Amino acid sequence: MISLEHLIPPPSCGSVTSHENDGRLYSCQPSEAIAVAKNWLGQQYINVTVGQEPVRTAHSKQEARDAFSAHKETALQRIMYAYYEEGWEAALKELADCKEEGGILDAAANIAICFLKFFQVFYKLQQLLPSPKRSLCSASSLLAHGSGGSVVSVTWHPHTTTLAAVFCDDTVRVFSATYTITPLLKHRLQKSVAQIAWMPYSASQLAVGCEGGILLWTLDPVNVVTRPSGSCVMLLAHPSTTPVSGLSWHPKGNLLACVGDSNSVLLVWDVGREASIIVHSGMRDSISIIMWSPDGSRVFVAYTSKTMRVFETHKWTYEQWNLDSPIQSAVWSSKGNLLLFVTQEEPLIFSISFIQGEGVGGAQVASQVADLSKKEISVGADESVLVGGPVRQLAWDPRSERLAVIFRDTEFIVLLHTNTQPSLDLAPGGFIRGEPGHIPVTVGFRQNLSTGAVLSVVWSNGQIQHVPMRYASREIIDSSLNITSSVMSIKPLVNPNLSFSSTPVKPSLSYRASSPTSPITAALFTSPQ
Repeated sequence: MISLEHLIPPPSCGSVTSHENDGRLYSCQPSEAIAVAKNWLGQQYINVTVGQEPVRTAHSKQEARDAFSAHKETALQRIMYAYYEEGWEAALKELADCKEEGGILDAAANIAICFLKFFQVFYKLQQLLPSPKRSLCSASSLLAHGSGGSVVSVTWHPHTTTLAAVFCDDTVRVFSATYTITPLLKHRLQKSVAQIAWMPYSASQLAVGCEGGILLWTLDPVNVVTRPSGSCVMLLAHPSTTPVSGLSWHPKGNLLACVGDSNSVLLVWDVGREASIIVHSGMRDSISIIMWSPDGSRVFVAYTSKTMRVFETHKWTYEQWNLDSPIQSAVWSSKGNLLLFVTQEEPLIFSISFIQGEGVGGAQVASQVADLSKKEISVGADESVLVGGPVRQLAWDPRSERLAVIFRDTEFIVLLHTNTQPSLDLAPGGFIRGEPGHIPVTVGFRQNLSTGAVLSVVWSNGQIQHVPMRYASREIIDSSLNITSSVMSIKPLVNPNLSFSSTPVKPSLSYRASSPTSPITAALFTSPQ
């Protein structure tokens, strides 16, 4: 089983990981990292910049009254005007300004000042507490916003060089390598954005799961505009899944699965007909993660309790695993035959394999494939750093050859080399490091590459860094040599003497299968052939 001890040490403080070439990560000065990425990616490089939306400064109603009439208002009138026009907070501020007028107003002004200070402290404490609503602007956004950043997450289009970025103000901006205009997606119902996902086999449709439901934006790839109007968005809302906390497209793009924030209802939309059906419900705990497998035959569901289920999408039967801790993050392999996941409390990566056939076909026991326990590693002669610990997110590239891991407490990203045929093998890749004091918020791989990979990292200062990775894809090597993947063994690129395979452990993970919950589901929603 692979561990952090097998990885080469990260770059020294002040150096930034810029790229990977033939299995080895390289670093340089921060000012040079962007130039390296632009040089490697060329016209495919996307510069994620945040511009201010042009708005005209509005004059207050108080200034409008002053322009038309000359009058002198009493303190009480000013307080009443402030209350009716801007609310109670503005009235308290106006009352606090009356401290110099003496009498009862002086005492009331002191009380108003105390109230204002109390509310300021209350607002600061409220920002530090976790919100009951599941939205992207929760832990990740607080991490980014605390350092001046505003980007919460990025999502690559599955077929084009297009990147959608979610910001802390619940707006979505779409960046592309083919046009210079950056569409800004903003809607009155688009609040508390939880997740976004591009529709497969469509260059223009983006699903945004939020408080009001699912907003399905249609962006014209030919006639690009800065602010798409309300006619470009369609609302998919169901009482059982509003607000939306997670969504996932079927790989063919015709079905969209979603879950709500406070219940265990699993809902599937037929987007073309705007029809929905509940395929599963009844669990006491709400659903935290939902993911359709790349082959469309299974749906992974994680609950806020210590439970996870995998459904097969023909009759919607499921198999259940009971865990020692709730699921934190999970990823499917490119073929849909492997599932990697991490829990909230353990620094371990687990794997479950699936076989084709009737039913879910999952292994009864999960396997530990990596131990990422926190360790202190020496970097040069004068620096030692802490790496590892509980994992916050896993990200797997589209061909399942690079696995990126970000942690809850440390500022380094671990990169592992992976091979899924004939079984899962892991090899050490290295550490990805950003500028000093910057912590990775989230990561995502570009989807439309024929070879190599590009890892996009959202750092806590709000910057987006693209880390290009140049290597020969194992799929291309297999086809050129005309051999089956079952004969080919993985060759680690950093240290040829190290190779790690999954080992069945963790007997405390229990498993059980169940019958379908809805007899009419199979007739309405089956996996397209």
